[in-house]
Amino acid sequence: MTGEARDARREVRKRMKLFACAFVAIMMLPAVPGTAVAQVYPERIVVKDKARLVASAYQRRNRDDQNRETQTERTTKTLHLGTDGRLELGNIAGDIIVTRGNGGDATVEIVKTARGRDVDDAREQLQMVQVEVAERTGRAEVKARYPGDNRRNNRRNFNVTVEYTVTAPAGTNLTVESISGDVKVTDIKGDLNATTVSGDVHISGGGRVGSASSVSGTVEVNEAQVDGPLEAKSVSGDVILRRVKARRIEATSVSGDIKLEEIQSDRVEAHSTSGNLSYSGGLAKNGRYEFNSFSGEIRLWIPGSSGFEVDANSFSGEVRTEDLPITTRGSEGRGGRRKMLHGSYGDGSAILDLTTFSGSIIISKK
Repeated sequence: MTGEARDARREVRKRMKLFACAFVAIMMLPAVPGTAVAQVYPERIVVKDKARLVASAYQRRNRDDQNRETQTERTTKTLHLGTDGRLELGNIAGDIIVTRGNGGDATVEIVKTARGRDVDDAREQLQMVQVEVAERTGRAEVKARYPGDNRRNNRRNFNVTVEYTVTAPAGTNLTVESISGDVKVTDIKGDLNATTVSGDVHISGGGRVGSASSVSGTVEVNEAQVDGPLEAKSVSGDVILRRVKARRIEATSVSGDIKLEEIQSDRVEAHSTSGNLSYSGGLAKNGRYEFNSFSGEIRLWIPGSSGFEVDANSFSGEVRTEDLPITTRGSEGRGGRRKMLHGSYGDGSAILDLTTFSGSIIISKK
């Protein structure tokens, strides 16, 4: 079989693969939200039906909120964790902020805020929400507990938020779980996992970030050096990683963009259904980099010192390179637009696997 015949046969297989992927994606669109939530939200976090009712009631704000009576309760707890203890934070409605502190103790400022028709109503709601703090040697848990039935006493609206402001030792092993609220963690070097359903997740200066996920918010990780794998996921928000070093990176979004900037990793997997994917950073020898989007653009900026083999495919978009003399084999569509690209650059030691159905693929020199 001649080289041209092999390339033609290979192109047919790739196009059949693209058609199959497109068909599966279209057939699964009605099921995407449920499936994506199950993948993004850790199995150990069980969002009970009553908790959903609480979060839903919290989010239904009346337009005259500014005219309602507000009651606030502040509490500060000191937790003796040690330099590498474990801290678990759980919340239903409200933001969580964690920063690095000094010494072996963690401090947690808990602010409950209730809004009601009048002062008595706000006070009643305030007392219905409790924050439980449990402490054992080297470990502590802080959990917000809302009433099991928010409709008791004929109550239709329930408006209480709980905010945590935490300082913890740098080596703290931290788990944060929230339903409706933002999560922000800065300079915590221990094991770190952060999840929220409706809110953003921002992590900066993390040492051992395992996972960061949201269903309807942006997930952002900056200035992190991770010994093992890092997983960042969102359903309807963007996923952004900047100046991150990890052995393996997995970034996923259904309808948001994925932006990976100044990345150092042996293996990167980035997948989005309708968002764009961008990557800038070096390529490790024998590293593997997979980028997939159904309707988004894939854009890579690669240093000239990196060597790689590339397999790039787009059904209705364009595949092109800029300022990189790649030894190519590929096919051109109408008007000279290339749909597929197979080739190598430099020593060809890394692997680039790039696929999109209706977007373009652009590989540029950084």
